[in-house]
Amino acid sequence: MNPNLEQAQPTPSAATAGPQRFRHGELVYAAGAPGVAWRVISGSVRLDRPSPDGPMFASLAVPGDVIGAETLMFGAYAFEARALSDCELALWSDGSAKPSGEFLVQMLAATEHRAADVIALRCGQALQRVRRLMLMLTRGSAQEERTASIEMPSLRDMADITDLTAETVSRAISALRKEGVLARKGYRHAALERERLLPAAGEA
Repeated sequence: MNPNLEQAQPTPSAATAGPQRFRHGELVYAAGAPGVAWRVISGSVRLDRPSPDGPMFASLAVPGDVIGAETLMFGAYAFEARALSDCELALWSDGSAKPSGEFLVQMLAATEHRAADVIALRCGQALQRVRRLMLMLTRGSAQEERTASIEMPSLRDMADITDLTAETVSRAISALRKEGVLARKGYRHAALERERLLPAAGEA
């Protein structure tokens, strides 16, 4: 038996169609489990691919993203999903209708866009990788807000996502604090100056 299935909470289903809340670090669903597609309303979700050496980071979902869409075609989740921060998910599809051609094109475009975002998080200078991650985590905040508040992932999660060491991520966060871009608000929360996270003209 897959050990991930044993520790997973009951898989969200159409029978519990209301918003589902998950705490930081909580398993949302396990790879191979049956289920439905969900939209991220708030917070963030880490997706991992199972491997003989343990879960390997595959993608990151933030507000507006859909996770578990593969269940519409295959009936089971391809990835393990875990709450990167406290998050809320809403039922996106109960899986009762087969996806249309237009839907598949839209999902392919969204998947390719997110894949490009994730690749960017793992390329370039360490400080720029962490900047990009912080900017992605502000998604869902009101666009007019100059300062966005986020729940900080653990150093280990940030290191996995950016393909850096925890020590390097810690140094990058310290640099952002010195620049005044990031201000800690307690142990796990931070305020970010969104405009100052954006890359300068000509910057990768």
